[in-house]
Amino acid sequence: MTRLTKKKLAAHLGATPRQVDRELRAFSRAARVLSSDHPRLIDRHPKEWVGIYDGKVHAAAKSFGALVSKLKKKGVPPNEAIIRYIDTSGRMLIL
Repeated sequence: MTRLTKKKLAAHLGATPRQVDRELRAFSRAARVLSSDHPRLIDRHPKEWVGIYDGKVHAAAKSFGALVSKLKKKGVPPNEAIIRYIDTSGRMLIL
């Protein structure tokens, strides 16, 4: 079995180790906002989709498509944001 070098591993991931580290840290900050601010999110964005990136809510909308459009307009890559529907009934939808 051949051993992957850092360079080959980075090529498989599509990013440098520094980029991967930066993206993981941004995702971690967004996840902390989601878990610690959930009651506040219910108050501010009931029955809305929210896009959280790098530690803050960047967009909110009534539909998923509208949220993705808002994120793109603000320069936030939707595939790197935590997107969640704030449901007041207790169901949880995380993408």
